[in-house]
Amino acid sequence: MLSQSLGERFFLEIVALMAALRTTVKVGMALGVYLVAGLCARGACLGPAALEAKVRSRPGAENYAQLGMWFGNRHEYACAIESFRSALKFDPSSPRLYYLVGLSLYASGNPEQAVSPLEKAIDLAPDNLDSHLILGSALTQLQHLAEAAAQWEAALKIDPSSKIALDGLSKCLIAAGQYNSAIALLTSTPRDENMTLDLAEAYGKNEQLDQAVNVLKPALQSDPSSVRLANALVTVYVEQRRIQDAVQIAKNCAAVRPNDVAAKGLYLHILIVDGQFDQARPLAKKLLAAAPNDFDALYLNGILEREAGDYVIARRHLDRAIAINPTHANARYNLGMDLVQLKDYPEAKRQLETAIQLGVAQPSIRFELAKVLRNMGDTQGAQQQLQIYQQQVRDRANRTLAASKAAQGDQEIAKGDLKRAADLYREAAAALTTDAYLQYKLALILDSMGDIEGENTALQQAIRIDPDFALAQYQLGYLASRSGDLSSAEKDFRTALRAAPGYTKAWVSLAAALAMDSQFAEAQKAVAVALRLDPGDEQAQQLRRDLMAAQARP
Repeated sequence: MLSQSLGERFFLEIVALMAALRTTVKVGMALGVYLVAGLCARGACLGPAALEAKVRSRPGAENYAQLGMWFGNRHEYACAIESFRSALKFDPSSPRLYYLVGLSLYASGNPEQAVSPLEKAIDLAPDNLDSHLILGSALTQLQHLAEAAAQWEAALKIDPSSKIALDGLSKCLIAAGQYNSAIALLTSTPRDENMTLDLAEAYGKNEQLDQAVNVLKPALQSDPSSVRLANALVTVYVEQRRIQDAVQIAKNCAAVRPNDVAAKGLYLHILIVDGQFDQARPLAKKLLAAAPNDFDALYLNGILEREAGDYVIARRHLDRAIAINPTHANARYNLGMDLVQLKDYPEAKRQLETAIQLGVAQPSIRFELAKVLRNMGDTQGAQQQLQIYQQQVRDRANRTLAASKAAQGDQEIAKGDLKRAADLYREAAAALTTDAYLQYKLALILDSMGDIEGENTALQQAIRIDPDFALAQYQLGYLASRSGDLSSAEKDFRTALRAAPGYTKAWVSLAAALAMDSQFAEAQKAVAVALRLDPGDEQAQQLRRDLMAAQARP
């Protein structure tokens, strides 16, 4: 049987590689470099003499697997795959070997080919956490987000505290626009840096910028050298129009990491946003001289050159930046705008349309694309873009109104005027009918006012908008349990936990509902999960003691 320790060491190495690569825009390129380097270095698939001798004298699954591990730990993935497949000929029902084939394919930059062996591994051993994690990663890379989410959820059923699975599932939820579900998932469990960034992104996309700051600011204070946290906080400050705060954060980051190109790029970027072009230009030239093939150096110089009217040079630098990172939406947008000035309208159209596909959502890009289409003689296309522009302007106005009303509502809550706060949140929800969080916040206000019927109505509306909104599902369970409807309470708590498996409070409440319904064995299981997630949770500890006492009674 294959050694678990060898498999785990190989797995942990690849996970570390994945985590390191996730911090850069060059993930695919970096994996390709590892693969090419490994293939070039190995020549033929020859391992160390002792292992090769063992394979020749005693061919079998274990010896071939050990040889595969040797190749895998040296990033020689083609040889590792060959060895693991040879091992499968001797042990064709080994889930671990199928997992290692899939893992090696994924690590070599072939996620599509990795799916089948990983699925086979899961069929043979559905409770193996590693297989779900790597398959989730492969499916995410392939943009099969629904299937990836299913794997992350399966992983969380095995280990509700898995940070890799929590990070993966939250990214899928955010990509699907389920921001409230992502927030519920991430606020209910301890977070690492990746999860902190996910939570801030979910808050930001949910128009809850103050909450995003409250997440990022203490995290950056704990780790002031993190360029990723600094970049995220700068981004939020820019969205809040707190430009000077953003400048200060970026300046501090560059001071802490004086030799870090990314930190310098962040500071340069915010100087450009602040319009400090005279100060930015010499820094940009220094950065480009120090890192002539760095994306940020090329991109930011291109922006400055476009602003100065040096359109030909700007095009050259932006073209090179996009060659390095073709999925950078703002680089595409800036190149498109540069090409407008050069009157290259067909290419400007292509770049602006690509920027939209990649996620540039500002209404202004539609307006600029309409002008390009008009210059190309496409009057109908220009009119369509103007209509989209006008709708986006209206939508943005509604979001701004809703955010303003919600902020006023929060002020009224602080003053203790809950009725006025509820009225303001109703106005906010009416302005932005697709925001489940506004309905949820209204429900909490109504709960404090004792308006249970109104609270239930608001919660049901939140669930209609976002069926996987764990916080709202939990609150419905709370109302049901309070009214004595234990069956509905259990259903609602379980629905909340399907969306947020690390939601400790929901596990405790589920356990309490089960206990009140005399389902003591199931209640004990739920309490055990809660304590595994948070061993110090006092409610869970007390409930476990109460359950033990209840079961001890004759």
